[in-house]
Amino acid sequence: MNTDPPQVDPCVDAMALAGDLVKGARQALRMHRVSSEGTDPFSVRVPSDAVEELVLNLSARVENCVEQIVPFAPHSPTANAFSGLIWQHVARRRAVHRFYLVPSSEDNQRRVQLQITEDRRHDLQSEPVEVTGDSAQAPMNTLWLIDDRVVVRQEPGPHGSGPWLVTGRPAEVARARTMIQALRDRVTRRAEDTEDEEPAGPDLTAWLLRSAQMLHHVAQMSCTENRLIGEDDCAWYHGAWQFLRFFNMVSSPTWHTEFYAQQIRTEIHERTARRILISGSADYTTLAFVLRAARPSNDASPVELDVHVVDLCRTPLLACRWYAERLGIKINIHQADITRKSDDGSEGFDPSEPFDLVVADAFLTRFDIAGAGMVLSRWFELLRDGGTVVTTVRLHPRNKYRGQNFDLDDDADHRLSDPVDDFELRLRERAAAWQDMLPIDLETLSHLGRTYAKRMISNDLGDADAVRKTFEDHQFALMEETAAPVRGELFGTEYLRVVARRPDRSSAEAVPD
Repeated sequence: MNTDPPQVDPCVDAMALAGDLVKGARQALRMHRVSSEGTDPFSVRVPSDAVEELVLNLSARVENCVEQIVPFAPHSPTANAFSGLIWQHVARRRAVHRFYLVPSSEDNQRRVQLQITEDRRHDLQSEPVEVTGDSAQAPMNTLWLIDDRVVVRQEPGPHGSGPWLVTGRPAEVARARTMIQALRDRVTRRAEDTEDEEPAGPDLTAWLLRSAQMLHHVAQMSCTENRLIGEDDCAWYHGAWQFLRFFNMVSSPTWHTEFYAQQIRTEIHERTARRILISGSADYTTLAFVLRAARPSNDASPVELDVHVVDLCRTPLLACRWYAERLGIKINIHQADITRKSDDGSEGFDPSEPFDLVVADAFLTRFDIAGAGMVLSRWFELLRDGGTVVTTVRLHPRNKYRGQNFDLDDDADHRLSDPVDDFELRLRERAAAWQDMLPIDLETLSHLGRTYAKRMISNDLGDADAVRKTFEDHQFALMEETAAPVRGELFGTEYLRVVARRPDRSSAEAVPD
């Protein structure tokens, strides 16, 4: 009797093992789908690479109308998704209304108008809505509201790779309705505004989107030791600056737009200032104000200026040159210390001719009182008789610290007791809406912002009377000085907006009372 165990076909055994492994893999795939798609019967998530199939299927099911919110930017991966043949075809039989969220700039305005003209050729109704970093009317992600009952929106993801959520959840539908109505109201208000006034200052939202990451990288190579900002190099400052500037988190000329625009325009067009010095510049924003002010109110050619920018660090100088070159304008940059002359062989600044105008935004508080006096002395030396300084000075005694008795409505953005934590929170909230359009991830940006908030120093030069006296002690005649509140970086504060002039001895210019 044969007692040997039966022979097992190794092929059958291998197939059984393989089948078990494949079964396990399928189970893992199902679990992954559940985790990514969820179990909500009213919602489904579709991978970004399936968007064409998604559009084809949903467009065929539109019964009445589609309302769309579309971020518009030349480099955005979603910028062209809604100008394709599918939605053009739908617009022939159903109502398609689109709101383009346009990062504001003159170039983007021209581009979006071309797109709107193309849309209208295909019966697509579209409207542009300008947005800035701190005032996006809706998250900068694509959203459709189909037949007022289903929302389709792309969730945040690197470089527009986030999945698409399709949902009929009432809360999502209500939220989409609210966003679309807000955009519709804004378009209506714009149409009712009969005044066709140009903005006072330059519109740099789209410019900042282009250059922020570039300057972040440049700063790692070109920033050097800067005694005005820190003991070591200033890459933490200049590398983060334009991202923070985009979200209106840091002091810049845009906090004083009307003041700078009006005063610089007056100096150029009424007092014929041509030779202009920008003293200290974190990026090209101050330069942009000067160049815009050179444009007359009519269609005449801009006034030709001889613009010089001086800074201790090369990074903001490169930023200014980059901006000017793209406008076809030549400027002069000087990596030098404004408080020193170069005749002693130092890195000082000693131009051959005097200037008509010095523009410096929030520059004096980079120095202590003695250092600020040195800067004022140099400005006085660098100006011709009758030359003007246009600047702003932070008034530290007017800081609105948390816990003080002041109007919280004026400081509603600041909600946490720790100002650094509050700064980081506000940055994350503003950046969240722009994730698909930013070339930097949210965590890296958050770290840059927190480092800036912890390390940035602004020196106290006293209240308005002390600042006035400092100017007068250095022989300046104050033509205008007005304190104005601003949101501030870590807390609300006030700045003194100053127009000071080197007296013109030849005409014995009167000083206002």
